[in-house]
Amino acid sequence: MDERLPQFLHKPVQILWFDAQEFILVTSTIFVAVIVGQMIGWALIGALLLFIPWKRTKPRGFIPHLAWRWGLISFRHYPGPTQTRFYE
Repeated sequence: MDERLPQFLHKPVQILWFDAQEFILVTSTIFVAVIVGQMIGWALIGALLLFIPWKRTKPRGFIPHLAWRWGLISFRHYPGPTQTRFYE
């Protein structure tokens, strides 16, 4: 099996000037903005322009943890976001 590893493990994957998570947000937001059009589309792009600088002040991996906190995804072997007690 041949697997490729990045040269520097501490650096995130970068597409253009976005990291991988930001690139997914940008492409999906532009895709939805083109479909809905008009003011809603421009509002989505404006929200994206405000979200990306705010996201860059947070640590890496912030978006998946934010989605976990909102209950959109779940991590294997971890409790849910609404659980206050966890027994191993």
